[in-house]
Amino acid sequence: MEFTRALRWLLIAGALLIASSKLIGWAVEYLWFDALGYVSVFWTLRLVKLGLFLVAFLLVLIYLWINMFFLAACLARMGTRGPASVTPGLFKLAAVGVALAYALGFTGEWDTLLRYVWAQPVGRTDPVYGLDIGFYLFALPFVEMLQNALLVLFLLATALLAWVYWTAGALRFEWAGGLQGISTARWHVTINLALLLLALAAGFYLDRFELLQSTEGAVHGAGYTDVHVLRPALATVAVVTAMLAGAVLAPRVQRAGSGALAVFGGYMVLLFLGLVLLPWSVQGLRVKPNELQLEHPFLEHNIAFTRAAFGLEHVDERLHDSTEPLELAVLERNRPTVENIRLWDWGPLRRTFRQLQQIRSYYEFNDVDVDRYRVDGAYRQVMLSARELSDVLQGKTRTWVNRRLQYTHGYGLVISLAAEKTGQGAPLLLVKDLPPRAQGGLEVHQPAIYYGDTMSGYRIVATGVKEFDYPKGDENVYTRYEGRGGVALDAAWKRGLFALHQIDASVLLSGYITPRSRIQFWRRVRERTERLAPFLRFDDDPYLVLSDGRLYWIQDAYTVSSTFPYSEPYAGDFNYIRNSVKVVVDAYDGSVRFYVMEPEDPVLSVYRLALPKLFRPLNAMPEELRGHLRYPQQLFEAQAAMYSIYHMTVPQVFYNREDVWSTPWEKFGGEQVRMKPYYVLMKLPEEERLEFLLMLPLTPNNRDNMIAWMAARCDFPGYGELVVFKLPKERLIVGPTQIEAMIDQDTAVSQQLSLWDQRGSRVLRGNLLVIPIERSFIYVEPVFLIAEGTDLPQLKRVIVSDGERLAMEPTLEESLRAVFGDRPREEAGPPRPHGPGRLSEAREALEAAEKALREGRWEAFGGAMRALERVLSE
Repeated sequence: MEFTRALRWLLIAGALLIASSKLIGWAVEYLWFDALGYVSVFWTLRLVKLGLFLVAFLLVLIYLWINMFFLAACLARMGTRGPASVTPGLFKLAAVGVALAYALGFTGEWDTLLRYVWAQPVGRTDPVYGLDIGFYLFALPFVEMLQNALLVLFLLATALLAWVYWTAGALRFEWAGGLQGISTARWHVTINLALLLLALAAGFYLDRFELLQSTEGAVHGAGYTDVHVLRPALATVAVVTAMLAGAVLAPRVQRAGSGALAVFGGYMVLLFLGLVLLPWSVQGLRVKPNELQLEHPFLEHNIAFTRAAFGLEHVDERLHDSTEPLELAVLERNRPTVENIRLWDWGPLRRTFRQLQQIRSYYEFNDVDVDRYRVDGAYRQVMLSARELSDVLQGKTRTWVNRRLQYTHGYGLVISLAAEKTGQGAPLLLVKDLPPRAQGGLEVHQPAIYYGDTMSGYRIVATGVKEFDYPKGDENVYTRYEGRGGVALDAAWKRGLFALHQIDASVLLSGYITPRSRIQFWRRVRERTERLAPFLRFDDDPYLVLSDGRLYWIQDAYTVSSTFPYSEPYAGDFNYIRNSVKVVVDAYDGSVRFYVMEPEDPVLSVYRLALPKLFRPLNAMPEELRGHLRYPQQLFEAQAAMYSIYHMTVPQVFYNREDVWSTPWEKFGGEQVRMKPYYVLMKLPEEERLEFLLMLPLTPNNRDNMIAWMAARCDFPGYGELVVFKLPKERLIVGPTQIEAMIDQDTAVSQQLSLWDQRGSRVLRGNLLVIPIERSFIYVEPVFLIAEGTDLPQLKRVIVSDGERLAMEPTLEESLRAVFGDRPREEAGPPRPHGPGRLSEAREALEAAEKALREGRWEAFGGAMRALERVLSE
């Protein structure tokens, strides 16, 4: 008894500790949601979770305690307390523990409940049962969750009761007399057994609908055997199991003994025959010899539903008749496309930004994004990166005041033209330095970045401590936060609450904090969006936008499902996806806005009904911001992968996999990698408008030539349209892998690259871009040079090819003229030998460059690198 009492108090203390921690977390979340204007979202999500927890806990606890009541009553009449003296107390604690476990498990299914309660019809039915697709997306997952939970609960209860009664002597099984013992015990166990069988019967019945996710046939979804054999077998088994549930309550069955065992054996044989042997036999003997004929309608279902689930039903397929040879006159007609061919890769450019524009060690360029802006009135492709604050204060500078109050934000951004470079191979910067200096018509009015891609930890702003803004010469410029970001610390209880939440007493005790101070936490863009809308799946790459002089982050959000009938899953994950929401986060005040991109998405419709104040229509987004929306790369990759197979809509062609496409290989940094989709600013063939696109070349499976290319439009009014240009199969169109091989085999190019790579520098070959120009293609690959001992990639050469000719020159324009000019290309002779004098000059120039780089003397650094380039090129 003492042990039971001690255990009870220990459990109570643990529960109180957990509850207080939860309450503190909820209070902090409430204040955070309130500061962002989404209190209704907080209450809806919390009440759904709390409601699930309470209902599940109470129902399971009542069920278990009713069982414990009858168990205790039966054992009391027998004059025993069970297999151990502490049985009743332990059973009560066990019941509470099981109820808590179930309640916590159900809390994690809040999204399933949300989808079930606010379910909407999709307007499309499945081809087997004729049910609306909404049943599979919203209702079936919830019902299956309940069925599985009840099955496990009844199984545990039945097994536990049988064990206790058996060990107490209240029940026994006799071969001739069946189940013998106290009548109350016998009825108690058989009622729970009947409930268990009913839950099992419900599972078999629901499995009929799960056949539409079957992987046993020729394709994903119900096949011939599933529909004509397994479906009726499951229905039969469900009925038989339900009948058994009623039969076990009959006294004659309970006392049947060997007869009951025979019935159980017959039931197991039925399961084996109906669910295993018969489907296996039909599949092997009937279907496999005639698979194409019998599976034909199911192949059609899989094709149609997969295309619908991945948004591929309305892909605009066109023929790209690549027959015209490219000439300089054609390139001149497409000058805007040529001027925007991206030469910089984000990896080398980020390293260059860090060397040239990071300025101080506490700043960080985490990522480089691709976008388009009006530069001096022209539509130009640019690359940009935020100068965020990193948490790298060391030694005596790593004080609480510095980390939490003074170093609070990043500052500014860098923007460069994607297709331009300086004479030294550096990017041509449109926005640079501290404070930001902008040109080309760009303006930066509010460069402070309090919320970003990598921000971690909390900061307190508007305190008695001046906030570091940016360095200026030998001094620093300071500022004071004037925004509404964060939670106001205008009451002592709030400071105490956050001190507990952050486990940091300084929040409560610091004299620098005033009633005007605000605490900013959860400052990372993705963390903010996930906490506000945990039911959405977010893209890995939020991107920076400069709009009206302010900095914003745009985060793509997806609605996904894995229960769309007959749809093939992508990478073993989801089989339905839409980019239904664009999220905009203000880098200064942290405000978050959710804009609806696809109001017809049935999954999003559920959340719009449940959380009406969270979402805004797209036309509420500022027009300038809308001009920077991009088609997300992750969605495009999934669609391209699925379309590589599901462009085949004829069942026989699809079944034989006669025309499967794949993503080509390219060489990047000396390694073979799969080509990634890339953004381009160009005119589609036979169209006049220059537009921002996301595109990817495609090749036949296990072949290197190009068979098609796919593009997603990013500019309005055509945003989101997918276009696929199929290439003529009777002609060989060179693919990226073949171009990479041409580069490797070109004597002049390989000699020059090997020469650079041998001593004093390292060559980095960038991403190969395939650029459609009217009815032809050009292939462009940048070459970066990194001097030994530095991490400053320079764009030194540009390789251009038309599939037959190839040239490598210092600029894109020179390479184009070398390939498409009137005069034939002259083969470069062997490199001149470099004597000791030349090597000495190169070494001296490199040492001078490294010294200038360490000392921050950029003009001297540029001069030394020019000298090095001059020596290496001779």
